[in-house]
Amino acid sequence: MAFHDLTPDKSAPPNCKQLFGLGSKFITTPTKTTGQLGLNKTIKIRLRVHFAGEDSDDDEDADHKSKLYVKSKWTPSDQITPSWVLTRINRFSKRLAELFKSRKAPSNLNTLQQELLELLPSDSTYLFPETDKGLGPCAVKFVQYIDDVLVHLCNEEVYEQLSEEEASLYADVVHADITEWLTKYRRTIGEHAYKFISGHINTNLDSPFGQFYILYKIHKGIGEDGKWPTRPVSSDVTSLPHALGKWVTEALIPIQVAQPSYFKDSFELKKILDTLWFPPNALPFTADAHSMYTNIKTEPALSSISNHIRHNVNMSETKKEALIEAMSIVFKNNLFKCLQLRHTQPSSMHYMRMKCSHGGHNRSHFTNAS
Repeated sequence: MAFHDLTPDKSAPPNCKQLFGLGSKFITTPTKTTGQLGLNKTIKIRLRVHFAGEDSDDDEDADHKSKLYVKSKWTPSDQITPSWVLTRINRFSKRLAELFKSRKAPSNLNTLQQELLELLPSDSTYLFPETDKGLGPCAVKFVQYIDDVLVHLCNEEVYEQLSEEEASLYADVVHADITEWLTKYRRTIGEHAYKFISGHINTNLDSPFGQFYILYKIHKGIGEDGKWPTRPVSSDVTSLPHALGKWVTEALIPIQVAQPSYFKDSFELKKILDTLWFPPNALPFTADAHSMYTNIKTEPALSSISNHIRHNVNMSETKKEALIEAMSIVFKNNLFKCLQLRHTQPSSMHYMRMKCSHGGHNRSHFTNAS
């Protein structure tokens, strides 16, 4: 059971390890078992029967290979479903109802864990964030977490605080930019991607900001100042450009895989290294980067990637321009919220002020600051 008490005075509540050591993906069992299991099954059966034997055109096939689509809620009605299918579904549903009855379920937590789980939400003294590298949850004091977050957000070379009015204007500009891009390239990206991106924008319109948080680097060890090093993460899942960022990622993956230097993961790298011969006096080594992502200059990076796409990628010219413009929207902006404060990165804000001063509009996606 992995759990780390990172409080300065080691004052995390007793039995925390028993609860949080179960892992952040642990799910407590509901008070009752699930009943009524047949509904989703019968819907899928109806859909499979209705569309059996139908062929999609090439564009539809291409769309369905993508993960960017909005799930349809449509179900064939009784009038257009064959009677023999309805009869068999009814028999199937009745049999399922006999087998699955909702009953009281035993808890998968012991008494101490259950008491702690009920107590902690009302205690604002502690937070239980994740550690870096998936090394398990940890305990820190709330004031400690705030101090560690502000170490990053107060770095004016990387982040810039916005007023609520500035942040609201920024979000409006992003919304207009993505809407304009969708209108311009609707036919190029296909209906599934168009509906996916526009639907996500509408969902996040009321709360258009990304979320900023930190992970504790316990593998690095505590610093000389008595503080644990942290990794800042700006997640765009709740932001306006999140879905557009997914489209960019999906378009860039084939380009990434085609690079001579590409390898899937560290396991594949290990296989490659195992085939190499080194002389006895050779010493392999690795190198780490400090704050790599926040030190990447946006404009030179975009220029380099755009030139590669234009001259070396086998893709229609229209899709190339759609991808390059989408990258610009995504990479040049990082607007997020943390501790009721709104921030962006200076390069993003400089670009935004240029757009606003010329009556234009723009903003974007997410940067995982390392």
